[in-house]
Amino acid sequence: MDYIIKGTAEVGRETLPFEKEVEAESKKHAKELIYSIYGSKHGINRSKVNIEKIEEK
Repeated sequence: MDYIIKGTAEVGRETLPFEKEVEAESKKHAKELIYSIYGSKHGINRSKVNIEKIEEK
């Protein structure tokens, strides 16, 4: 199932909005994927990623 996740991420001194679409088994799995993406690609800790909304596509 596809999920659209909206939120903000602290990158350096800025807080930037994001909207990502991921394929996941559940909302919980989609949330973990976002943390993983921002952690591996951008080097951002989970505490700096604020997920505001998760909705099914």
